[in-house]
Order: sequence, then C-alpha cells, then structure tokens
Amino acid sequence: MRPLTIDLDELAFALSTEGLDHYLDLLSGKLLLIREEDPDPELEALLRSEPERFLLVEPLGSREGFRMMEDFLQTVTRQEAYRALERALSGRKPFRTFKNVLMDYPDLLQAWYDFEAERLRELAQDWLLDNELQPVR
Repeated sequence: MRPLTIDLDELAFALSTEGLDHYLDLLSGKLLLIREEDPDPELEALLRSEPERFLLVEPLGSREGFRMMEDFLQTVTRQEAYRALERALSGRKPFRTFKNVLMDYPDLLQAWYDFEAERLRELAQDWLLDNELQPVR
C-alpha cells in the first residue's frame, strides 16, 4: 500500500458531492476540483498529459446517502422524532423531508451532522483502502 498525505475531510466532501469532478493527485495527495462551467485549462492539460497521476473520486450516490439516514434513524431514541424521521424516509423526497424534520429537533440535527461527518470519514478511509492507498498519520 502506498502512503500518501491526504486530507480525509476533503476526501469525504468529494465523496459526498455529486455534480462536481474531484481528482486525487497521487503525487501530492491533494484533491483537485474540476468545474464543468469554468474549467482550468492548465489543470485539464495536466489531466490529459499525465492521466496515471490522477484518480477520479466518484461520489457515493443516493443509495449510500439513504443508508446513512437509515443508520442514523436507529440511533434516535425520542419516539416522536423517530416516527417523524421514519415517515420522512418512506415518503416522497426522503432526503429533503428527512432534513426538514431534523430542523424541528436542533439537538438531533447536530447529532445528524456529527454522525454524517464521521460516517463520511469512514467511507473515505474505505475508499483509500479500496484504491490501495494509505493516509499518512
């Protein structure tokens, strides 16, 4: 496994952000963002000239996001909040509705943010292992 200095929080963000292309520079460990609407010509030229140097970070997708919300629900002990969140997940537009319900429970909203951040860091570490990379401690 190849050690690399990587910001796990940046990698977690890249994994959770759909609609933006992120690449991991395998030499520097930096994450690069390619904006479709305003691409950097130098960066695009570098990606074309040294494709083996960069690894595309594909977002996790909605299935993994939904699974995170289901896992979080299992940690909720307040019965009325649990039922409201459960309904949100089984209804239309579950992502939006789930977060709207959490707005009614500020302590749970913060717990969700903490849970989500921790889970994304774990998924980032898994992604590194899957790609045979080891973050330097």
